[in-house]
Amino acid sequence: MQTLKHRPAAGRNRKRKRPKISRKRLLLAGAAVVLLVMAGRSLLPAMGIKAPGIGGSSEETPSTVVTKAPPAPTIDLNGVMVQGGGSPMITLNPGLVRLGGGVTVQGSGFDQGSMVDVYLGPSTAPGQKAPPSGAPGSKPHQVATAKAGKWGVFTANFTMPNKMTVPVQEVTAQARGSDKVAKADASVAQGAGQATLSAIVGKPGDTINLTVKGFAPGEQLNVYWGRINGDPNLTLKADEGGSVGKTPIRVGVTAVGTTSLVVVGKTSGAAASAPFQVLRLYPSIKLAPYAVKATQKITFSGSGFAPGERVLVRLNAAGGQPVMAISTDDAGVFKGAGLVMPFQLKGAQSLVFTGEQSRAAVSTGFTILPFTPQARTNAYGGLPGTVVNFYATQFAPNEAVHVTVRTAKGATPQLVAAFRVDAKGTARAVGQYTIPGNTEDTVVFQLHGQRSDATATVNFKVDKSGGPVDIPSAKPYVVPKDLEN
Repeated sequence: MQTLKHRPAAGRNRKRKRPKISRKRLLLAGAAVVLLVMAGRSLLPAMGIKAPGIGGSSEETPSTVVTKAPPAPTIDLNGVMVQGGGSPMITLNPGLVRLGGGVTVQGSGFDQGSMVDVYLGPSTAPGQKAPPSGAPGSKPHQVATAKAGKWGVFTANFTMPNKMTVPVQEVTAQARGSDKVAKADASVAQGAGQATLSAIVGKPGDTINLTVKGFAPGEQLNVYWGRINGDPNLTLKADEGGSVGKTPIRVGVTAVGTTSLVVVGKTSGAAASAPFQVLRLYPSIKLAPYAVKATQKITFSGSGFAPGERVLVRLNAAGGQPVMAISTDDAGVFKGAGLVMPFQLKGAQSLVFTGEQSRAAVSTGFTILPFTPQARTNAYGGLPGTVVNFYATQFAPNEAVHVTVRTAKGATPQLVAAFRVDAKGTARAVGQYTIPGNTEDTVVFQLHGQRSDATATVNFKVDKSGGPVDIPSAKPYVVPKDLEN
């Protein structure tokens, strides 16, 4: 540097006088060159100006290059001038939203990979009144951020503030570093609906009068008991003044205690509620008869349940699979239902009746009576060789009866006959057995019902023959297939 600094000075003295360039000026000139290069690499491309040889790079991504989008073409469609496509656009779901409710923003037409900020603020559409300064929702604020995908599409979600004085809010989607922007209006569901009940205490099924006002003219009104979603308990229609006069309604099924009747306008989103005290249901059951045998039917009637609900019937349990379901009428009553008792039940039993919606429950008991059959032979006694057949009553209807015999004390009973009783549990002169020649004293017959598990016993007196009796031994008895049960 010392050599370069002194050489120009020597030349100036010898030839001609040149202006002196200070070191400070050299430094300023160098800084200007650096700034020029940086401007070529950043500011000029950002303005859409490409400078050859300055800052050019083939590795630049769309996110670092901001270009001004050409105006979208407009066309005449059915007499309306509309954009021909290519412009950013957003849609809101739902467009009519409650305070504190969620909103989904779906956008298209943005640059691939660009970051899009979503803002919420008062609508600037013509006719919209400006909100007071400082009021909730009076200034735009960022509520979400999303990244545009492969086709310039994005989805973002945000929650509408719980406090809002402006009925229409403008949602704006702005791409960072770009002039691409889209807007849409979200209507905030507001209203001053009022609901009045003619009574504030009652049980499900009671009839009371409802009066409603303050809703949109002609809109559908959904009425709920103790909730605000799902299928409404009742639907009404507002008149031209947004009101409903005294209308009889039934108290719906809801939890016992303090609750509310809620009315929601389907179009306006306005809501109104009225407090109500729900009383407990006290259902009752009548059985007839209270004692039955297997195969017999027990009938029951019920009252005090909720109108139009199903009553679930269970045996000896409050939960689990019901054995049947019965629907009540508009007064919460059912009649003439019944069940046929199976053979497996013995002794005391309980039926539990539970309202499917109201959960009101009541139980009642009954008894399964045993079968007590009676039987006799065609003779009370006789000599060896006597042919015996049987008479029976009070067995289960149409059941098979198996006959065993014991010819001596301690002997093993042997199956000797089988028959089937009729629908009244009766049989006459059925079966056949020959008293063996070596039998003395008493033969014991047991007649056992195969379904009822009931047994009748008959004693047959064998007279002394006075000597040996030559009677062939009987072959072992085999029960026919149709008499097994």
